[in-house]
Amino acid sequence: MTGGVVSFDLDGTLWEFQPMMDGAIMAAIEALEERVPELAGRLTLADLHEHRRMVGHEMEGTLEELRRESLHRALRSVGRDDRELAGWMADRLLAARADRVGVHGDVAPAVEALLRQGHLVGAITNGNFPFHRLELAQRFHFVVHAEEAGAEKPAPEPFALAVQLSGGHPDRWVHVGDDIEIDVAGAQAYGMRGVWLNRFGLAPHPDVRPDAEIAGLDELPGTVERLLR
Repeated sequence: MTGGVVSFDLDGTLWEFQPMMDGAIMAAIEALEERVPELAGRLTLADLHEHRRMVGHEMEGTLEELRRESLHRALRSVGRDDRELAGWMADRLLAARADRVGVHGDVAPAVEALLRQGHLVGAITNGNFPFHRLELAQRFHFVVHAEEAGAEKPAPEPFALAVQLSGGHPDRWVHVGDDIEIDVAGAQAYGMRGVWLNRFGLAPHPDVRPDAEIAGLDELPGTVERLLR
């Protein structure tokens, strides 16, 4: 490998999480109301967020298991104790994420520039977004979902799995993400360089010093060249 490896966080880095998730939830509500008209207007975006929050506090499981349980409870709260319908609704919600996501405009140009420079490009995420459904995913050499690795960033397991899948080495690796504690500190602890994508001009972290800070991904190709030079 003549270049290095550049890995991206997904949610909050390549797109904003909340608009994507809100859009997917609304798509699931619309699908439910079409299938079961008597439930029209009975469940709201806020309702589903609250049930998901409560389930997350009360039980453990995969992200998908927690979502399915929260939808079952939401339906039960409006008098429809139907786990099969909850599963159907969850399928609609999870699939809708790829249709509702708004990938930032600076993502594809940055990825193409990194590939031209000879780097491998991949993703390391704590979420379960169906990244493979995006055309962008064809340019990525690997995608690591933390659940597959057995622990979430900033733990070392997701980074270790990415190294295994890529054949790269931590000292020729740059990881970029919007969360300075999860992405930057986690990558640095594993021997990688951590780049903080600070799109909103947040104040510096008192304890974590990124190897570089950028305001947009248009700055990333030059930053990677400097860090791996």
